[in-house]
Amino acid sequence: MKWHLHWVAVATAVGLMAACGGGSDEPTFSAVKVAGDSLADSGTFGLKFTVQGSAPTGKGSTPIWPELVAGDSDLALCPHYTQAGASFTANAKCTNYAIGGGRINYFTAPTSPLAIPVQLQAMAAAGFAPYELVLVDGGGNDAADLIRAYLNAASDGGAAYAGVLRTLLDEATTNELLAKGAEGQAQAGGAYMQALAATFAGTIRTQLVAKGAARVAVLNMPDVTLTPLFRMVLASIAEAKGEAAATQLAQMFGSWAQAFNTRLASELQGAKGVSVVSFDATLKDMVARPAANGLTNVTTPACPATGIDGSGLPTYDFPTCTAAALSAQTPPAGATGGANWWQTYAFSDSFHPTPRGHEILADMVRGALR
Repeated sequence: MKWHLHWVAVATAVGLMAACGGGSDEPTFSAVKVAGDSLADSGTFGLKFTVQGSAPTGKGSTPIWPELVAGDSDLALCPHYTQAGASFTANAKCTNYAIGGGRINYFTAPTSPLAIPVQLQAMAAAGFAPYELVLVDGGGNDAADLIRAYLNAASDGGAAYAGVLRTLLDEATTNELLAKGAEGQAQAGGAYMQALAATFAGTIRTQLVAKGAARVAVLNMPDVTLTPLFRMVLASIAEAKGEAAATQLAQMFGSWAQAFNTRLASELQGAKGVSVVSFDATLKDMVARPAANGLTNVTTPACPATGIDGSGLPTYDFPTCTAAALSAQTPPAGATGGANWWQTYAFSDSFHPTPRGHEILADMVRGALR
């Protein structure tokens, strides 16, 4: 497996392993704290954003990557927030602050815990102890928001896209870039992503590093065009406007993710105890080399679609997408492994990993910690 990692506290981590008894391949931590979105949510809404019930312990249990990493230290995670109607209640005993739907720039409700900076502030307010590990992810939903707004320009004249841009870019910069036509609109997306990364890194520095978090692993942003969701979107564009148009858009959206990741790495360079872990490189490796990652399908969701949304894309229902239900159904054409066919798929629905995908992500983080 390939990854691009920068662990700036290797000597400290090695000392930690020795202090805690060592002997294993993984460093041992006294606690694991998590912030992020659905990729890291331990059950805010009573489910995991993957195939349900894919582990032998616990009712409906499904270990996701932060829980697998925490398990190396014999630690369990539970959701800090639980849904309570239109709001959330907090449980001080639980240290996974991640919420499905979380965004770095949750501009519609910036004080909601759906805003990842708010999660980090709450985590910092609770304090940090020695030998704790903080895991952070974010950006995938932000990227999807920006891409959707860009693609809606044909129907709304670019109003939604300009509105998203103005939440992080000043009025003059936004107007100047949008006035340049297609080239400027593409540049504006990259500028927005750089500003988003700077915001994310700034919060990590002020709420984690400055508040005493000694060991922090931050996942960068994956190229979301590799997910089944955006493969379907791009396929629709290719059908309507040709392959060249779809390819050009995929390259542009991919460059936006790269702009975010480059700026994030730059902003966090030298931040004590912080590792930027390349989720982007890992996802690309999964797609490029499925067999090497124990995968047989990296394009099709394992969960069955349950409907169609307003834009014509399939919808999925995680509560009914269970390990038992998938193993009981007739395997899709071409699938291997018998009843376990779904265990080697990369995606559960059109945007989230399967349990196997989470195992790969956990190994990625373990590599950083080592």
